[in-house]
This record gives sequence, structure tokens and C-alpha cells, in this order.
Amino acid sequence: MWIMNFFSWQAIDVIRWENPESYLLVKKWDRPFDEIKNDATLIVEPGQAAIFVHNWKIEAIQTEPWKWSLETENVPFITAFKNILRGGESTDKWAVFFVKTTEILNQKWGTRNPIKYMDPNYKFPVKLRAFGNFSFKISNLEKFWLGYIGTRNEVTVDEIADIIVDRLLQYITDVFAESSLSYTDIDANRVELATKIKEKLNENLWDLWLEITDFRIEDTNFTEETEELIMKISSKAADAQAINQMWNVSATAMWNYATTRQLDAMEKAAENEWTAGSMMGTMIGMNVGQTMWAGIVWWVNQQQDSVEAKLEKIKNLFDKGLISKEDYEAKKKQILDSM
Repeated sequence: MWIMNFFSWQAIDVIRWENPESYLLVKKWDRPFDEIKNDATLIVEPGQAAIFVHNWKIEAIQTEPWKWSLETENVPFITAFKNILRGGESTDKWAVFFVKTTEILNQKWGTRNPIKYMDPNYKFPVKLRAFGNFSFKISNLEKFWLGYIGTRNEVTVDEIADIIVDRLLQYITDVFAESSLSYTDIDANRVELATKIKEKLNENLWDLWLEITDFRIEDTNFTEETEELIMKISSKAADAQAINQMWNVSATAMWNYATTRQLDAMEKAAENEWTAGSMMGTMIGMNVGQTMWAGIVWWVNQQQDSVEAKLEKIKNLFDKGLISKEDYEAKKKQILDSM
């Protein structure tokens, strides 16, 4: 026991934050000032700053990494420190805080509740979740200490990250809504969305003197409700595409296809044992199929004839000088675009 007491009474010859804990952003140096030797050394490691406080007022900030002797150095931090030590005041009025000045990297974020906004193209409410990471650093040491540290002995990385995430969720919905992106375009524009969210955050973290140095959206996914709406939209879009494709199919090709289908049915029936019932069913099916395809061919022909008639009509008007070339070209494009 006497050995432990002996070492506890030894004067302090080094002031430093050695092996800083990864979970801490700020730590108050917790050794008694009245044990500091006159020739002690202040060590500020790379990526750190030291803040000297007297009566809860900042006397000096040292951001340059180096070793300074209290006995010989005359930089502002050391000068202020020595002046206080020589004044004989109560040591409970002094404090040294060490602060990390490097970027705090790869902090995770995610939306606790789905983001909601109106799809600008399909006019339905989109609900999605988003996830990613961000990095930050302290942008102004003095103002950060005044606004957040104060009388606290330490500040953790997690508590600052939580504040940033809470503010992030206030703005992310606005950014998605203002982007006017349909649900089909979100993944292709993650970088653009992330940049806008980063800018919005930096505009609104001034009171804590923090800066978001990097912001990323790693993934998005839709709620089940939104997935169901997307499936319905996709199905209707596929139907519309199929109808549009029929404009490009000639009547002859459609008739040949119908005939081929009928021959396939007859060949399949021939491979099986013919009965009156099966033959009747095959013939009925062939007749129904022929009638159906004939109807489709008629419809396509009617549409094609209608387009051709319109084009011939405006061509005749142009040839007779009844409409200008500009009007003719514009009307022709309108008719062709409607196909």
C-alpha cells in the first residue's frame, strides 16, 4: 500500500491525452493542478487540440501538435497556463480539455420511420426507408466549447452523432420531395440526393459549430404498401406497352401468326386419339381463334388506314398550297407521334 501512495504523491511532469478512447470526442484532463511540476511538459498529439480554461473562460487554445515545456516555452497557451499557476489561486478554477480535431468517420444513420412524399409522375404517396453513413468534425473549437461542452467532463461521439441524425430526419423528407424524382429514379440519383442533404445539414448545424464532411445514401427500400402500388403501376404499364407495340405489327404478320396457331392445334389433336368430343373442341377453338385474330387484323388495318388517310389529306392540302410547309411538317409529326 505504501508503494501505491508513494506514486500517487509524485508530481505530474506530463499533461496529455494519451491513447484517446475511440468513443470520446472531448475529455477533461482529470489530474490535480497543484501536483504539476514547474518544468512539466504539455503534449498535444496530432488530431487533437488543448483548451485551457480559467473560471470557465477560455484562456488559450493550442491546436498545433507538439511538446511544450512549462518552464521555457512562451506560446500563448503556456504563458496563460504559467500565469495562472503562479497566481496561487484555487486549482478548482482551472481546467484543460482535450478535443479531437480530426474527422469522425463512418457514422451510421437510418430513417426510424418511412419517408413520405408524392411521386411527381404517378401521383401516389411514396413511402421508403433510407440508410447510409456520414462523417463530421468540429468547425470552431472555441464556439463548440462555449455552446456544448461547458462544465461537462467529456463528450462522446455517439451523442453528437445522435444530434446530427435527429436533425437529418427533419430535412431528408424535404429534399426527396423537392427533388421531383419518381420512385423509378431514386437509386440512379443517390449521389445528387446525398449532396443536397449534406448542404441542408451544414446550413442547420451552425449553432453547434459542426461540419458534415461526407454524407452517403447506401440503400433505400420501399414499404410493403408502396411495393404493392408499384406492382400495379408496372402491370398497367406493361399492358399499355403491349398495346402500343401492336401499331408496329403488320396485318399480314398477325394473320400468319393466327394461322400458325391453328395448325399447331390441329397437329396436337392428331397426335392424340380422335374422338367426337376432342375434334369438336379443336374445331371450335380454331374457329374462335380465327374469329379473334380476324377482329384484331381488322382493327389494325382500320388504324393504319386512318393514319394513312390523314397523312394523304394533309399532303393534298400542302400540294394545293392551302397550308404552309411549316404547318404541314407540324401536322405530319403530330399524326406520326400518335401512332
